[in-house]
Amino acid sequence: MTLTVTLLMSSGDPDPTWHLTSDQTAEFGERLRSAPVQPVVTAPPSRRPGYAGLMVRSGDGERWVVWRGWVRGGMNTHTDERRVLEQWLLDTGRDVVPPPLRERLTREISPPADPNAKPPTYG
Repeated sequence: MTLTVTLLMSSGDPDPTWHLTSDQTAEFGERLRSAPVQPVVTAPPSRRPGYAGLMVRSGDGERWVVWRGWVRGGMNTHTDERRVLEQWLLDTGRDVVPPPLRERLTREISPPADPNAKPPTYG
């Protein structure tokens, strides 16, 4: 099965698209199966200007959208805690996504830790 990834950008330019290798396809399947399943279905992300996630499509028409900690599509809605699947998918497109855009999205997806941040308090 071939998986195609599309970087969803509403910039007016064509969205960057690439194919996962067979090893990457297997890894995507493993990562998806290990992602926690949510008991409720969530709505797809709304289209707004700019970055709107990564869409993964299979040759048989199945598709998933990975964005902001969610994986929507397929039979279940999953969570992508810490957005590691989203970052991994972006990294698979390093030959297609222009470096300045990839760097900007990486900062958005996985911002550097704030050394001055205080731990949350509860209660």
